[in-house]
Amino acid sequence: MHVLAHAGGHTLGQNIVETLLLLAGAGLALAAVGVRNVRVFGRAGPASWGVGVLAVAALVLAFVVPSMLGIKIASVRPSTNAKITILSPRPHQVLRGDPVTIQVRLRVTGARIVTQTSTHLSPDKGHIHLDGMLVTMAYATSTTIEASPHIHRLRAEFVAVDHGPFSPPVTASVTFRVIP
Repeated sequence: MHVLAHAGGHTLGQNIVETLLLLAGAGLALAAVGVRNVRVFGRAGPASWGVGVLAVAALVLAFVVPSMLGIKIASVRPSTNAKITILSPRPHQVLRGDPVTIQVRLRVTGARIVTQTSTHLSPDKGHIHLDGMLVTMAYATSTTIEASPHIHRLRAEFVAVDHGPFSPPVTASVTFRVIP
C-alpha cells in the first residue's frame, strides 16, 4: 500500500542493518574477485567460491533481517472513531494522459496522522495506506500518483501505528477513469 504520512516504513535500526549487510555483501563480492587465483588444497577457485557464497548470503540477509527486526502487527486490533474521505480524484472522474499525474487528497477526521511506528496502539493515532504501495510523504494527506489509461479503483485505509488495520477497518475508495 502507499503509505501516506509515514516516511518509508523502515525504522532507523532496520536501515542501519540493511546498509551494513549490503556493504558487507559488496565488500565480500569484491574480495571474491580478488582471491580467485588463491590456491586452497592445491586448487585455484575454492577461496573465491567460498567468499562469493558469503557475499550472496550477506546480500540475501540484507533484505530478510531488517523485516524481522520491524514492528510486529498485534493480533488483537483496536477500534477507532476515525473516518477517512478521498477528496480527489472524484468518483467517476475522467482524466486525460498516458500516463496522467493525479493529485490524491484525503481527509482524516476523529484521529491524527503521526510519524512514529509503534506497538503501543491508540484509537486516535495512525497512518494512511493507499492502494498497496509505499509512498514517502511529508506526513501529509496528499500525494501524486501516475496512472495509465484504464478504469482504476483507489482505496485508502487509516491504519493503527503498527500498520495493521483497525477493527473494523477504516477505508474509503473511489473509481476513476484515465483516457489517452
